[in-house]
Amino acid sequence: MIRKLLTVSICLTVLLTSSLFITVKTSATTDQVTIKVDLLNVRSGAGLTYSVIAKVKSGQTYDVVEKKNDWIKIKLSSNSTGWVAGWLVTEKKQTATQKPTSTANVSESSSSTVISKATGLRFRSGPGTTFSVIGVFDNGKSANYLEKSGDWVKISYSGKQGWVSSQYVTINKTATSNNPSTSPSVKKTATVTATSLNVRNSASTKGAKIGSLKKNAAVVITKEQGDWAYVETNSIKGWVHSDYIKVSASKPAETPKETTTTPQTPTNTTSNGTVTATSLNVRDNGSLSGKVIAAVTKGTKVTILEEKNKWFKISFGANKVGWVAGWYVTKSATPTPVKETPASSKEQVKIIFDGTNIRSGASTSHSIVKRAKLGETYDIIGKSGEWYKINVGNNKTAYVAGWVIETIGVSSPITKPGSEQYVKNKTIIIDPGHGGQDSGAVGSRGTLEKNITLSTAKLVYDKLKSAGANVFLTRSNDTYISLNSRVSTSHYRNSQAFISLHFDSTTDRSASGTTTYYYNSLKDAPLASKMNVELVKQAKLRDRGVKFGNFHVIRENKGPAVLLELGFLSNRTEELTIASSLYQERAAQGIYNGLTQYFK
Repeated sequence: MIRKLLTVSICLTVLLTSSLFITVKTSATTDQVTIKVDLLNVRSGAGLTYSVIAKVKSGQTYDVVEKKNDWIKIKLSSNSTGWVAGWLVTEKKQTATQKPTSTANVSESSSSTVISKATGLRFRSGPGTTFSVIGVFDNGKSANYLEKSGDWVKISYSGKQGWVSSQYVTINKTATSNNPSTSPSVKKTATVTATSLNVRNSASTKGAKIGSLKKNAAVVITKEQGDWAYVETNSIKGWVHSDYIKVSASKPAETPKETTTTPQTPTNTTSNGTVTATSLNVRDNGSLSGKVIAAVTKGTKVTILEEKNKWFKISFGANKVGWVAGWYVTKSATPTPVKETPASSKEQVKIIFDGTNIRSGASTSHSIVKRAKLGETYDIIGKSGEWYKINVGNNKTAYVAGWVIETIGVSSPITKPGSEQYVKNKTIIIDPGHGGQDSGAVGSRGTLEKNITLSTAKLVYDKLKSAGANVFLTRSNDTYISLNSRVSTSHYRNSQAFISLHFDSTTDRSASGTTTYYYNSLKDAPLASKMNVELVKQAKLRDRGVKFGNFHVIRENKGPAVLLELGFLSNRTEELTIASSLYQERAAQGIYNGLTQYFK
């Protein structure tokens, strides 16, 4: 009798515990999925190798119980669950009001800002030098941090999202209470310098126009984002481009009324300075490529007329004027006013590279009429294909390529695609070798192959994703995935390229270099050839060449597939190299370049 009571008690305990566990698990999310194929297999586990336990039809909706990589566990009935492929369903996220709250996890939201520390830092469409330049993130400018991938940082700047090299920026963490997309609240008074300045509902030329401000209207700046400022007057609030306002005070001020007084000429300031270098070259423009027109000696007193990118335009001697490196001049005197020409609110181009060619016609075959200097702006008269027709002064017009400049006030700027055009919309599978209980090779210093294949794969993924490719990882965390499942993923996705990443090991401790393997000479060899050339260029390790390899993931693959050995963990010196983030970034760039060349 006692034994029976104990048995019943244990069973009740197990049932209660199971019931509680299921309740917690299902109540943690109310996400749902809708089946988007005619008939979808429901499996006993998160992978194609698991048995089919049911089939569901197109249009049916199920609650989500759990997610694992690209697989979703759904609730079939009150006591039945199963796994479906995430890429064959449509997910419907719960609304914010449906989510459970917990005071233990509530904290002040935080964001980070990115500050440029380089003059003319190129702002690119993706994390790599092969991506097209979409602008310049100049020295001292601030942007919002979005994410990091290897040696590249994604930022939101001047109404655009793009990537800059991390070695030329500083990332500062800041805390904000509600809006992470803008800088902390500031209050500065400013004056409109344009004849008529558009006010928009967002910090971008694509933002809807909600009004305009007249020249010399006084405003209060309360927020800043990249090259945009959120301004307030008694009659209007919204975003304006910072190029068309002049800050007049940094101390807090009340919101002013729009002025109706007689327009006044805006002023800039000059200052005096002293040369600190033994002999300082004076040039005809503010860069090291400028022609040397004179020299000034240490102790010479000069008047600083203008500052641009750490270069000073100075007046010296008998009314002589030129440019000098600002870091060799110490400012000293009280500022004196000087006239400044107000900016125009017209559509303009801004030169972002010193020596940009301005041509007589809309192609590179036309003659060069002048070479524009960094920072110069020109009014846009019209467009011709991928070229802007601009006013170069004295009632003369010329053309500049739309992909080598920045635009101001242009809603749909011209862009010329870089290497990303070749992989856009291509379906590519990146397969980080090993995972979970399968660590792969282990280096003499303890480096695990499974870890560095994954970190390298994620860098490749980011580059391809930025380029618009349909890219998928066979695993995105430290999980064991069978060889059959890796190949099945490629088949399900109808991949146009499958890249398996590995690191080598052998008893010969001196072995080194990268190797590219293929199985089918017709299907795989063209991809392997392009991949090997670009990988060797970037990785800069010994080239072990393109070889035949009888590996399951490439042998059983229906689409073009290669397996890459990205260096030897068994080589103590090479292990140090390939375990570094710098090498993995280079290898990822080589893989990306290889794919662009293959699809090109």
